[in-house]
Amino acid sequence: MSISRVAVVGAGILGVATAREIAARFPDAELTVIDKADDVAAHQSGHTTGIVDSGLDRIPGSAEAELARRGVELLVPFVSERGIPYRECGQLMVAQNTDEADRLEEIFARAKDNGIPGVRLLERKEMSEVEPEARGVLGLYSPHAAVTDFGALTEALASDVSAAGGAFRFATEVTGFDIMSNEVRIRGRAMAADEQVDEAPRTYYGNEDTRPVVDFGEELRSRFGGQDWFRQVEGTLHDWSEKFLSSWSGGGRGEDHRGPADQDGPGGGAGDGTRGSGDDSTGSGKRARREMPETTIGTFDLVFVCAGLQADRLAAAAGLEADPRIVPFTSDYYEIPAASAEAVRGIIGSVPDPDAPFAETGMVRGVNGSLMLGPNTFVSLGREKYDRRGFDLGDMGSTAKFSGFWKFAAQTARTAAHGAKTTVSRKAFIDSVEKYVPTIDGDSVETGPRGVRAQAMNSDGELLDELIIATRGRLTAVRAVPRWGATSALAIAERIVGEAAGARGR
Repeated sequence: MSISRVAVVGAGILGVATAREIAARFPDAELTVIDKADDVAAHQSGHTTGIVDSGLDRIPGSAEAELARRGVELLVPFVSERGIPYRECGQLMVAQNTDEADRLEEIFARAKDNGIPGVRLLERKEMSEVEPEARGVLGLYSPHAAVTDFGALTEALASDVSAAGGAFRFATEVTGFDIMSNEVRIRGRAMAADEQVDEAPRTYYGNEDTRPVVDFGEELRSRFGGQDWFRQVEGTLHDWSEKFLSSWSGGGRGEDHRGPADQDGPGGGAGDGTRGSGDDSTGSGKRARREMPETTIGTFDLVFVCAGLQADRLAAAAGLEADPRIVPFTSDYYEIPAASAEAVRGIIGSVPDPDAPFAETGMVRGVNGSLMLGPNTFVSLGREKYDRRGFDLGDMGSTAKFSGFWKFAAQTARTAAHGAKTTVSRKAFIDSVEKYVPTIDGDSVETGPRGVRAQAMNSDGELLDELIIATRGRLTAVRAVPRWGATSALAIAERIVGEAAGARGR
């Protein structure tokens, strides 16, 4: 069967990697990559700490463990050939108590079964040999862990697509699909840039009230206010809520929370090709976009949707099931400049806690030598909001209306509420990382980057940390990727394009 026209929606690392794989498998096809942003890696792929995941804690024999291993096998030679920054710095996971030590030993067993080279457990004195300033009762060390620049990697992949004859169509919002027996028609609109505007983010008020209609703090209080643990942290939650309410309404930013991007995504991430349904202003002095009339973008033999933060919306537009949904989580980092970052050589992190999936703390020495601290992770005010003041009512509303989110909140609210203190207080955050590295120079801490993680979640409130693909006719949609999806992007692209080619007899 002839394949003459192929489209990829989404110009994040996964979308561009998929386009590159298509160009290799269908060299004669006319290839188009569509994204509403103005360049590649505009969202998750361009807002990461750069950690190259080695698959330490993946379940041995799982598809995710295989993707992690294959992803590194493909990534390392590519970055080497293309001169992309890549630093093998080592990763030390540190336990602070016996419970964490027990979990660390379980992760060590998985790492050995996954064949992670050189991984070993370290006692207190042994830890000082690899990270002299680290403190804890037990460490798990992976000597070949590395960091890279995923934005630069995405750009290099895009250059390969262009060299193979592929075209990029930016500033184009995909709005729908017409799926027929032997082709897919993509509908959308161009996003024309208006002149610079001076407009604060629009806040939705009801009856001249001074608070937004959607208030997560009040929702948590209504659901958990009668529980003892909630009363213990209610003051912190009030401060957290007031901080964001102040920024929503254009007020001050509160105590010295100057912001501080999840590992790969901010979840790895695939860029996106559609805009949310709410307000898309990004704050005072930002450039707005004017929506042009909807039109037919083109008709294609195959379409791949790698839409990251908008994956659920574009899947629904293609007639696929609503679940899994994307719940966006903002991850803020602090940063210490390279000149003051000597306390950490590579990557130092806490032990993952399955009961507190967003409570991890880490210190990452990036390819530029600076030290990233964090993340502070909380429910995002918008799927594409990286400033400290903007928000998107449509995005907030879709989260608040999703029953799976509140089931997740019920399961994790206690640990999340206790962790809210570090989101509110810069000092509390610095105190939390000093447990691992007491010599961190708190006076050198500056505002770091912000990322938004596209977390897939089902209606039971379960976080989905796996590759989930759905198809309808000649359209393939990536619904979810493993958390470290950027590391595995080349392997994921290889798999989804290979499956689509196999289904078409190619």
